[in-house]
Amino acid sequence: MKNILIAISMLLFMTGCTLERLPLNGPSKDSFPANEDEALSGVYAAYKAIAENTTNFEASWWRAVDVVSDIAVPRVNTNPNYLMNSTATSQHLWVDRLYKKMYTAIGRINLVLDNLYKIEGTANPENLAIMRAELLTMRAFCYDLLVQHYGAVPYIEHSIGLENMSHPRMPKDEIVAKLLTELSDEVLDVLPVRWDSSYGTARIGRVAAYMIKARIYMNYATAENGYYEQAAVYSKKALELAEAGGHNLSTYDLTYYATAADGEPNCKLFSYEGENDSEWIWAMQYDKLIDDMWTVNIYYVAPRTLNGAAWMGPSQFFIDTFQCKDGLSIAESPLYDWKNPWANRDPRLDLFCVRSDSRVMGVEHSINITKENVMNYHTGSTMLNADVAGNKSEYGVNGTKGPGGYLWRKGYDNAFYGNIMGASKSQTQDDINVGVLRLAELLLIDAEVNIESPTGDLARAKANIDRIRARAGMPEIPAADMTQEGLRKALRYERMVELCNEGLRWYDLRRWNIAPKAVNRNFMAPGHSTKSAPNNYISNAKPQIDEDWIVTYDGTTWDGAASNLRIYYNYIFKEGKDELWPIPKSEMDSNSAITEQNPGY
Repeated sequence: MKNILIAISMLLFMTGCTLERLPLNGPSKDSFPANEDEALSGVYAAYKAIAENTTNFEASWWRAVDVVSDIAVPRVNTNPNYLMNSTATSQHLWVDRLYKKMYTAIGRINLVLDNLYKIEGTANPENLAIMRAELLTMRAFCYDLLVQHYGAVPYIEHSIGLENMSHPRMPKDEIVAKLLTELSDEVLDVLPVRWDSSYGTARIGRVAAYMIKARIYMNYATAENGYYEQAAVYSKKALELAEAGGHNLSTYDLTYYATAADGEPNCKLFSYEGENDSEWIWAMQYDKLIDDMWTVNIYYVAPRTLNGAAWMGPSQFFIDTFQCKDGLSIAESPLYDWKNPWANRDPRLDLFCVRSDSRVMGVEHSINITKENVMNYHTGSTMLNADVAGNKSEYGVNGTKGPGGYLWRKGYDNAFYGNIMGASKSQTQDDINVGVLRLAELLLIDAEVNIESPTGDLARAKANIDRIRARAGMPEIPAADMTQEGLRKALRYERMVELCNEGLRWYDLRRWNIAPKAVNRNFMAPGHSTKSAPNNYISNAKPQIDEDWIVTYDGTTWDGAASNLRIYYNYIFKEGKDELWPIPKSEMDSNSAITEQNPGY
């Protein structure tokens, strides 16, 4: 199915209709589209533009962007650090790439939308209406990302030529209002509830469209604009359609493997095996047989023992967020033993994250510096522990240049064992689909907007959250927390934990107005293992956890000794500036109508 979709879009390019235009400079071909098949190829090309990477040697956007939040960290002194310490400029690589990526997709979308009229009368009108709905929903998805990151941006809704390069920024509230108007029920209701198995998760159906609409309402809701109430209307519609369409929560493997010898957690929803799981509503499609349609996600998160980059992973803050099995934080629960911190925890800790003394792709993972060899369970013999010994071990997961002690497990697949080769064009070709919409998030959107809406249904919100928790083997929210404040705290825990490493945390921090306290501080990492203290990577720091599940440390420890955590990086969040990224310099240089930069840049 992935091959068919991407091959059709490539066929369009080979037949002369170029949709590969950068923002604001895309003249169209007069002959496009000649027929319904060509129009559909244009739709597929728009999907491709959203999914594809600027270069192969990068991780998918949705698998990387959490490193500019409080729940994840990248390798020391890399591009994301500048976005987190308020030193990014308008020429920053990520700032420029996201902007161009979204406008490239919008350019393809507009080209097809502008020219669908040419085949009216010869094409199936129902199919044309479906394509129009898909394209408008994709465009709304792209503009939501742009507005979230850059604020006011040029709103381009038609194809433009080289002679028309000047477009002013439109205020974000106006853009959002236009998007929501365009995504009318009348437009969206032509979509199939869910595409059949031949398309899988590749195309936007009605569930996805209404979910995107609900998400947009939620992202820009205030106490005054009534968007919470509208978000609740559309999240409810999307959930009803999801149930009718057969979407269900996947089953998680809740087995606790205390050590690598005991076994390996299986996060199959985010692996090849889970690509067609009914929990997914929409996913970016990848296929290594098509150039530019594969990523190196697995290379960036795999340990050096498996020849990965060990480039990014969860922060110590995030690891300490995970509740114990009784639903209490580690600062409160009698189940927590700091000397054995992985036992009796929310199973999603091991399911989503890689910590020392576990198994990864069939190989033992350890950051104990005295353990120079680890067990390879494929061969039954030991191999060099490259995370602590040998060439470039300083880049290991807890090395002096590493990301801070932990790695992501989401996106792992044992199929990659032995295939992670290194930094070249022919390196690991990771083509696991990257889901961007799934039922768990929809349930949490519906919960949040019911919690925040003046007319919201708190019992409905609790039921949604409890459903997510039950899948993870966690207890229900206590009856005493059936208040707006109690449910808000529960919701913020679930979004942080359940949706980690899916590219949503940055938006949550800003929507909830908690980015300053979450980001503006020293980020901590586990202490380095030494020969005299090999288990020093197990934190003895006792955290303080507030109502937003923001973890801090005041020097208090479990054993009364000095804290063994180390400062990974000092991050800075300047209010009034860092809520947005700068408009890229490349755009300001080429677009004379943009004369003002975002504040602080």
